[in-house]
Amino acid sequence: MNTQEYLDAVRTKLGITTDYALAKALGVSKQAAGQWSKGVCGFNDDVARRVAEILGIHPGIVVLDMHRERAQTPETRALWQTIFEGFRTLLPRANSGTGLSPAW
Repeated sequence: MNTQEYLDAVRTKLGITTDYALAKALGVSKQAAGQWSKGVCGFNDDVARRVAEILGIHPGIVVLDMHRERAQTPETRALWQTIFEGFRTLLPRANSGTGLSPAW
């Protein structure tokens, strides 16, 4: 997902419509929420964590999405996509309690 999709999901989950209410829910300034809503920039890792908490998803998913979105080059974006896919693949195993044995 991208910044706009996450913001829409948060608004829907919380039943809010204004940037002011969004800012209050995320603990940021109205200006920051306005910039995200306008697509000027994405949010940082701390806000990504709050978004994940609100949506009830693993924070790593949102953090990785934001890093992928902020990537400056196609190569870096592809790197973050690869990391995202690996994380998403391993997450269900980690959540099932079976975990992964360290290689060392």
